[in-house]
Amino acid sequence: MKENIIFIIIDSMNARKFFGNENISLTPNFDYLIKNGSYFEKAYSSADSTLLAITSIFTGKHPFKTGIRSDKFNKLSKDVPTFFDVLKKNSYNFYAFKPTVTKTIGLLPKFENNDCDYYYHFDLHDGLGDKIIDLLEGNKMKQPWIYYIHLNDLHFPISVAENFNDEKFGFSNYERQVSAIDYWIGKIIKKIDFENTILVITSDHGVFIPAVRTKDHQINFEVNAKKQMLTSTLTNKIPNFLKPFKSKMFYLMEDKQQNKLEKFVEKLNLKPHEKRGLLWRRGDLNKYLFDENVHVPLLMVGNKIEKNKIVSKQVRTMDIFPTIFQIINIQENDDLDGESLVPYIQGKECEDKIAYFESTPSLEKMANEVIGLSTSKYKYFRDRITPKKRVHLFDLQNDPYEDHNIANENPKIIEEMENLLSTMRNEKTIKVDEYSEAETKAIEEELKKLGYD
Repeated sequence: MKENIIFIIIDSMNARKFFGNENISLTPNFDYLIKNGSYFEKAYSSADSTLLAITSIFTGKHPFKTGIRSDKFNKLSKDVPTFFDVLKKNSYNFYAFKPTVTKTIGLLPKFENNDCDYYYHFDLHDGLGDKIIDLLEGNKMKQPWIYYIHLNDLHFPISVAENFNDEKFGFSNYERQVSAIDYWIGKIIKKIDFENTILVITSDHGVFIPAVRTKDHQINFEVNAKKQMLTSTLTNKIPNFLKPFKSKMFYLMEDKQQNKLEKFVEKLNLKPHEKRGLLWRRGDLNKYLFDENVHVPLLMVGNKIEKNKIVSKQVRTMDIFPTIFQIINIQENDDLDGESLVPYIQGKECEDKIAYFESTPSLEKMANEVIGLSTSKYKYFRDRITPKKRVHLFDLQNDPYEDHNIANENPKIIEEMENLLSTMRNEKTIKVDEYSEAETKAIEEELKKLGYD
């Protein structure tokens, strides 16, 4: 019998808050799964937001090879097969719970359960957790199956589960909500037959957490979720002819508030990465690709997967399905950027994967977007259009928090990194199947409801 697959994406999950010294949430179930599976502590997403990231995961290709990426959002090219296509040919049945926005790009298949789509901030503690478990109980899914679960519990703005809104579960709202997610993961895994099921937990992208606690400071700039959602509801009711004025006033108020915060933060004795976390705004027009944006957790558990295995080599989320397919003995399309990680799980001598990533376009204003890559030694990113602009280079071995940009002192390394990047970008791309203006607007409206600008 073919193995079943449970594939969980925890939206906006920062890898450092999932495993390691910086995880101060209560996560006994994550810890249990790591001891009983293989954890990749240096996994990178292909993008800094959902649509590009999951497209890369489910196609095994860089975003620029899928047709989804141009100056606006597009649908997946008809010429690009997905891993769901491969699974369908192998008689798999599809089940899911996922946010509505993910169905807009033509990536995902039709799922067997008609209630698979949920709106925006329907979290585990709101009833989603019970729905997920209900489908696992009583053999309700036709075997073999893949069960895709996309959790929005950590998506901005965070509404902490009531029973976990206490400092014992973490300092920030983000950390407390991680504890709440772990609680539900514990309930979910009790329903999984690991003899015949592979569990994957990862994220689409990371996120900055605007809260810092040091021996000298306790600072929290997280927004009040209820006020934020109320404001969004009210502003969505503004007539269309007033929306340009609304946007202008919004940005003016944001800039004024940001200036105050910058003056306050600059006076504090904080490290550069702590400052940028506090000052981050979702609507920032200067995009970056720091680890906070693209470093994500990746955990695999199953009967054929090594237990208590920590893989320290660098890998990519687009490697996930090639790995699953090798484990369950399914042949996939060879024309992929992703590669199987089975040799890494088996402890064989392997090299770090070169991770490519890019920022996502803004909706209302032209942003300063960036593209980049990470090797075992260096992180490099620069302006998407002009290679000489906004150049960043970090020595990951000596500066893991990317506090010191060494681009100006290392022109030779910059040249080497740019050659690697150019080689990747010059590979075969896919013709873009453009959405109509109405279709593009529909995507943008869904994204705005999630807080994107």
